[in-house]
Amino acid sequence: MNYMTEGTTKRYKGNSSCGYPTFIPQKNDLCQYGCEFEFYINTKQHNYTETIEALTEALYHLSHADILVDEISIPNTIDKNSCIQIKPDISLQDHGIEISVPISNKEGIIHFIETISPLIDKYGYTNEETGFHIHISTIKNRGSHIDFYRFMLLCDNADLLSSWKPREGYSHNVMDILSSHSKQEARVLKTKKGTIWNLERIDSHHIEIKSIGGINYHKEPKRIIKEFEAYATYFMETLGEMTETHKALLLKHKIKVDKLSKETKSNFASALSEAGILAPKN
Repeated sequence: MNYMTEGTTKRYKGNSSCGYPTFIPQKNDLCQYGCEFEFYINTKQHNYTETIEALTEALYHLSHADILVDEISIPNTIDKNSCIQIKPDISLQDHGIEISVPISNKEGIIHFIETISPLIDKYGYTNEETGFHIHISTIKNRGSHIDFYRFMLLCDNADLLSSWKPREGYSHNVMDILSSHSKQEARVLKTKKGTIWNLERIDSHHIEIKSIGGINYHKEPKRIIKEFEAYATYFMETLGEMTETHKALLLKHKIKVDKLSKETKSNFASALSEAGILAPKN
């Protein structure tokens, strides 16, 4: 396969003859999605560089998008979010990499989960350090701001945030914010890396979900797809009107917060601010 070099990044032209749809969000779509697969290449069985080449070849047949490959650093190409990327993962040790997919519709994310998971099984492995991240955002100028607090409580009520075994040092349940009062404190107590909350508000239109992962997570694509679809459903709910169910969840959590000491409540408010979470309304 031929490529162009952009710094340390190799760009492979997308496969215009790919048999799959483009999965590009359409003008009437309200939301767009992305995901990232963290894993290790099994260097006891496979040569690292040859495996990167084999993965590139396999990904070429899964998408129309250009493929960015960088064994040294994170690609900084302006259109990188519209490309498939193979890149080092700074939270992992040597031979730890990440495959991220282009901005897609829901069907695209399901497609990539179904087709990339077997590639991880063929060439690598996942352990307690590795995770699968989901990005959901409203398309600019098409959607309202996310009610992150409501989204957090809906996901917690459905047991999504605690569905997978905790990955200490890599993903900290955002609902534990009551017992770990600041992002700085959580970083000291819970992690030696950089990942803190398993649910983060990137900006007013964009959230990242890091709850899925751990040993052999890639062997459970059906479970991952089911949880992705649930997260997508709750995301859409937060863009709509507040229902009686939503109000009940907010009230239940407010009562819990109100029982805290004045100092703890203050720390909780600070943690909400640092995490980008909006506090419940009185």
